[in-house]
Amino acid sequence: MFQLESHQTKITSFTPRAEKHGDENVLAGTLKCETNMPSTVLDLIDKGMRKLLYRKPSPGEQSELPLGTDDGLTARRIPQLGPLKLDNDFPGYKLEIVTGLALNESLKLTDVEVHDFIFEALDGGTVKVRWSMNFHPDGQQSGKLCQLIQDTVEMTLVPPSADEQKERQEDLAA
Repeated sequence: MFQLESHQTKITSFTPRAEKHGDENVLAGTLKCETNMPSTVLDLIDKGMRKLLYRKPSPGEQSELPLGTDDGLTARRIPQLGPLKLDNDFPGYKLEIVTGLALNESLKLTDVEVHDFIFEALDGGTVKVRWSMNFHPDGQQSGKLCQLIQDTVEMTLVPPSADEQKERQEDLAA
C-alpha cells in the first residue's frame, strides 16, 4: 500500500465542508497533495505498473538512477502517455503533517481515506504522484490546513495494519 515517511509534499488544496451525520453537522475536509518520488513507488500499487511506464534507456540516453532504483528502468516507455488515474479508495490511514508554523508542531489525523491517485511518469525514473484525502478535522486543524495551501510540508502517511484492514472488512460485512 502507498505510504510516505517524512516526505516533502506539496498541499495543493484544502476544502473544508460539513457532512450530515443524522441531524448533526460534522466538520469534514478534502486535502489534495502532490509529490515526486522514485518510480519504485508504483510497485506498491501494482508490480507491473512500473514496467508498463518505464524501460531501460537506450545507449546515449540519460541513465542516472534515482534513489531506490537499481534495475535501470528510468526511461519513459511511452513519452506521449498522459497521467494514469487509479479509482480505488483506501480507508484507515493515519496522517501526520509537520507544518513548520511552529517548532515541533504537527497535525495528526486518523481514519483518513486516501483516494483519486494520479501517477505521471517523468524522465529519469521519477513519478509525480497526486492524491486526495478525506477526513474529519477539528476547527483548529482545519484552520491550520487552510494556512498551508500551496506550501510544501513534511508528510507521513501510514496505511492501516493488516489487522486493521481485516477488522474494517469484517465491520463492512456485518
